[in-house]
Amino acid sequence: MSSNPFRLYECPATRSDRIKFMLEELCIPYDLKLIDLANGEHKTPEFLKINPYGAVPVLEDIEKKLFISESGAICEYIAMKYKHKLYFPNEKSDEFIRYKELMYFAVSSLDPICLTILHQAKSLAPENRSVYLLEDAIKKFSYCAQFLEHALKDKTYVLGSNISTPDFIIAATLIWVKEEVAKHPILQKYIENILKLPSMMKVRNDIKNRIK
Repeated sequence: MSSNPFRLYECPATRSDRIKFMLEELCIPYDLKLIDLANGEHKTPEFLKINPYGAVPVLEDIEKKLFISESGAICEYIAMKYKHKLYFPNEKSDEFIRYKELMYFAVSSLDPICLTILHQAKSLAPENRSVYLLEDAIKKFSYCAQFLEHALKDKTYVLGSNISTPDFIIAATLIWVKEEVAKHPILQKYIENILKLPSMMKVRNDIKNRIK
């Protein structure tokens, strides 16, 4: 049995990067299990036993034999277990409401919009792209940017001078759409600071090595 608390089932350049970023930044040791999406490993009977939805990431709490899917839920699970390692607002404070707002914004609003931009601008074959969907997503992203720039005003991270759970999701998502981020100076500065963190450097290097 592993001496590490977690095992992460992942594939680089997916939502798995959010979890790796968080684990690396908090210096939490973990085992890594690469799931080959290109070869359909996420749809095998073995993997479907741990996540019937058939998607990465999945985090296994090894001691509890507990499997958690959905990147937002995984990040919150890690945060609840390791509150002493990162900034976590008092659950009775107004700032905790702001924390929850940012978490829901990250997974429900920002994520699908950025994913649409990524697919329509880069991932899909040109003949399968939609100019309408791309332009609509870019317009919606501008409103997301306004929301985030308001949150980041005079701050290094979305909740202040210390990194917190929403940052791991928001930053890892914004990296998908760096061309759009560059149009917004506050977001650009935020991402530049994130990219300098050793934890994010490791995540990015893993992506480069995987793509080779």
